[in-house]
Amino acid sequence: MSKVKNQTKWIQYLLIPATLAVFSQGSFAHTRLEYPNVIEKGSVHNRLNVGHGCAISATAKGGSTFAQSAIFPNAISYTPIIGVDSSATGSTWNNATYTTAAASTFYSPLAGIGTLLRADGAWPITLQKTDALGNNDGFSAGGKAYDQTVSAGVQTSVKTAAITIPATSCARSVTFMLAVADICDITVPSAVATDKEVLYWSPIPNFTGVPGQPFGSSKGNPTNVNIAGGIPVGPNYSNYDGYTDAAHTIAGDGWASPATLKVYRNITGTPATVANGVYTAALAANPLPAGCTGHGGLGDDIYVFPSAAQINAEMPMYSDVKQSGTLYWK
Repeated sequence: MSKVKNQTKWIQYLLIPATLAVFSQGSFAHTRLEYPNVIEKGSVHNRLNVGHGCAISATAKGGSTFAQSAIFPNAISYTPIIGVDSSATGSTWNNATYTTAAASTFYSPLAGIGTLLRADGAWPITLQKTDALGNNDGFSAGGKAYDQTVSAGVQTSVKTAAITIPATSCARSVTFMLAVADICDITVPSAVATDKEVLYWSPIPNFTGVPGQPFGSSKGNPTNVNIAGGIPVGPNYSNYDGYTDAAHTIAGDGWASPATLKVYRNITGTPATVANGVYTAALAANPLPAGCTGHGGLGDDIYVFPSAAQINAEMPMYSDVKQSGTLYWK
């Protein structure tokens, strides 16, 4: 089947090319969750916001975003990369150390972290992404181009899961790194796409102990501020890291700048509340167990990256939720 025919279902929804704008509830410089920080055991009606479109020049962004593909880490069908930061000062994933401990050591559920909600949203086509077992891993959305030269955001609703941190764990927080592609030209495949056609917000696990790291690009970029020390010369992490050039030698704007969902341990507990007629039940405290030494006894920060295998399998856009059927973009 030709590339043009493969795109027909999506292109036919392009009713008003590059003229519509949808404003988000906040201001987002990049593609980010509207509520990136949540407390454990609480499910949240969240939104993934496209803060700006693809590159329209070497220095300007705002190209019309036509579609989006987003993935949350899955630890049932795949093996995520997990890092533990126990440093005495600060907390960043750059300072983490790779661990082979099971994901269940740090959180549950192990999949279904983000589930598509069709209650609202900008795009006429939305489709849940699942693994082979039916676990919700993310979504595809699109079908209409939105002009973002006026700094208008575009958003898709998702329910972020009620994450629980085990009582026996020394984790004080768990941060999930999303893999996202904001697609401005769906007719350009990822193999040759640049930031002008597809803008990736890619999780890159460049920290101590990760097999295969440091990941980077063939030319590197020591002045890039997305990651401490800049972008090194090195292999790609997945097939969807993002680049500024069609030869994929220079890392793109969103390289190592993923959207994140940070879940905080409810160490002290939360009382029941009533606000605007809505009752919220109390949540019991989940204190750290004795003997935790991370961050001077305050607990460890955990960072969970989707595996390259998951990104490569689930980033493409298909007509079926289990990554099969008609291929629209890869």
